[in-house]
Amino acid sequence: MGKIGVITDVHGNIAALTAILGYFDGICCDEIIHTGDIVDIGPSSNECLQLLLSRQDVTLLLGNHDRDFALNEYTARKLSHVPTEHKKQVFETMTDGLRDKVRQFPLYTTRKCGQDTILFCHYAFKQQPFDITKYPFLDIVNPPSAEAFDAMFDGINCQAVFFGHKHEPCDITGKRIYVDVGSVGCYPEPFARGVVVEYDSSGWNYKRVAVPYDMSITREKLLNETACGEQLYDFYFMLNFKNK
Repeated sequence: MGKIGVITDVHGNIAALTAILGYFDGICCDEIIHTGDIVDIGPSSNECLQLLLSRQDVTLLLGNHDRDFALNEYTARKLSHVPTEHKKQVFETMTDGLRDKVRQFPLYTTRKCGQDTILFCHYAFKQQPFDITKYPFLDIVNPPSAEAFDAMFDGINCQAVFFGHKHEPCDITGKRIYVDVGSVGCYPEPFARGVVVEYDSSGWNYKRVAVPYDMSITREKLLNETACGEQLYDFYFMLNFKNK
């Protein structure tokens, strides 16, 4: 039986990331897929990116915040919860050379599990030749629905999609299965969330996991060491997920 550990949207929360990676290692996952947004918002973006890049068993996909970092685009987007001042400070703390590595992150990846093809991505994307200089992601659907996801992923040959971006987990079945993994780093409770996909030649299934961790250091660093920390506190630790 093969195992894939899936996480998304760590957003600079090194304590949550360390906890979920330890869990995946403990159950002997064959590989780990992070579906985008390693950096920004949280206080430890550089450490999170360095840790994930150091592992040979991790596939890293591009998220919108990762893309902004790769292009050094720190001006706040319309309706964004992350102020320009904060993004600029976070990007300035990142190690030289990491932008080139992030620019190489793919937009999506697929795995064959049983007889099905599973697509992993940050969110629904524009189906055209990928150019990182052009924003690739479609607008978030709120609330999520099978009809909306069926339309956004129309024409893609897969039987299931695992993604993130909105931070809120969902499990929806339409023409295929749609699973929002839920942010591992931005969650008001002290649990690092993820998904484990198990598969063999006959089929596959998945289960959600939540690993306890001490979030006090992350809270303190966010409030005391980052620009606009108080402004971001509610988004980072409270249920305020309406705008991305």
